Amino acid sequence: NVFLLGVVFALAFCPYSGVLYFGMLIPLTISSTGLHLPVVYAIATGIPVIIFAWLIAYTISGVGKLYLSIKSFEYWFRRVVAVIFIGIGIYYIITVWILK
Repeated sequence: NVFLLGVVFALAFCPYSGVLYFGMLIPLTISSTGLHLPVVYAIATGIPVIIFAWLIAYTISGVGKLYLSIKSFEYWFRRVVAVIFIGIGIYYIITVWILK
């Protein structure tokens, strides 16, 4: 079961990582400025996998609660962003068309 979960994560999150890693990052490490790129790439691609694996392994029941809290946050966040966009639109209308 654990092996299959690893295979699913590898195929879902990193289908292009081998090509990117060996095709681009390894040649970039030849220069001294690109020396740390493989480490940064490995950490950056590993963090989402670790987070999702932890969520699946330890908080199956908590995922529903997390989803509800994210849904509530998204509801209010969308409204706040909409008000900000409307405000920016009004600002641009005033500065471009009226004060022109």
